[in-house]
Amino acid sequence: MLMAVDVAIVGGGVIGCSVAHYLSATGARVAVVERTQIGRGASAANSGVISLATKKPGLALDLALVSQQMFPTLSAELGYDVEYLVDGGMIIAQSETQARFLDELVAAQRSDGAGIAMIDAAQAIALNPLLAGRVLSASHCPTDAQANPFRVTQGFARSAEKLGAAILHDTAVEAIDVSGGRVRSVHTSRGEIRTRWIVNAAGAHANEVGKMVGVEHDVVPRRGQLVILEATDDLPNIRVSSAGALLAKHQGSTQSINAAFAYTRKPLSGTVMLGGTNEFAGFDTATTKTGIGEICRLAVSAMPYLGQLHALRSWAGLRPYSPQGPQLGLTQGPAGYAVAIGHGGDGVALAPVTGRYVAEVIAADGKDADLKQYLAREKARLAANAGQRGVTA
Repeated sequence: MLMAVDVAIVGGGVIGCSVAHYLSATGARVAVVERTQIGRGASAANSGVISLATKKPGLALDLALVSQQMFPTLSAELGYDVEYLVDGGMIIAQSETQARFLDELVAAQRSDGAGIAMIDAAQAIALNPLLAGRVLSASHCPTDAQANPFRVTQGFARSAEKLGAAILHDTAVEAIDVSGGRVRSVHTSRGEIRTRWIVNAAGAHANEVGKMVGVEHDVVPRRGQLVILEATDDLPNIRVSSAGALLAKHQGSTQSINAAFAYTRKPLSGTVMLGGTNEFAGFDTATTKTGIGEICRLAVSAMPYLGQLHALRSWAGLRPYSPQGPQLGLTQGPAGYAVAIGHGGDGVALAPVTGRYVAEVIAADGKDADLKQYLAREKARLAANAGQRGVTA
């Protein structure tokens, strides 16, 4: 196989497929190179949660603010139902330390434009009566939502294909040619792809791809274990997690097992997702008795009723963790090399804004690539559109 394209995207998860969709919409010739099947990696293990409340003020929150505003019209844009649902979310403080952490976080988030507020324990329990453990206070974001991670990934992939993209399954990247300071081609297990641009969207394997162009990326796999409980009628839909989970996420804990409480009901199926863990365990995707047991223990401690339900299944996925958060666009490396990496567990949540931004950078041939300026423009545009519709954050 010898192929010539404008852009070769390495990685067929939700991020790579989003970039492919938005690039193909500009008329670019695109190939997605996926070593297994579309969405089989981190995207298949994603919770589907689309949250503002979990984001640090600054780049992470700005990305989430723009991306969350793109989701309501995403199904129509893709011509494929991604099962987007807005149920709101809470993060509960179960200790004084967590309460202080949330107070400070929410104050900073609000100053950055997020519609998040602190509520007291009585208000939190009224929103989700399953809470029966210790609750001191909570942050509440009514716009937090969820989508089906499989359908989001497939929606982007199908749309990209309809727009002309080639998606190459079971195709491994073996080497990348760089000459004259620019990427020239990708050598795969199925042949050569000549290209002017390469987008590294390889998830937990981003550093392996980076090394092919002489770049080191601080992206490592971070295992997350999750549990699904049986379908049950009439449970509250609002998502609840513990500030302990957020502390682990923000602090990058390296404990062997770092589990925290999170309750996410899937309204279309009636099941409940619990989890999860944050573990640096290399590329091991096995679940563990310790991890699953701790997830269930914490859930029953916060919501005793859940102890009456049966666990149906559990799984673990590898999140592409980077201590600096998502890295997008032109960061380092030769000309024609762009990245969309380091999203952690937020690949689905940040896929729309990631895909659109990276596509715009490449369509402009790398000019006007400042991410902060792009997000500032997008936030202003979305705020103006919301104001015209009479909508507040």
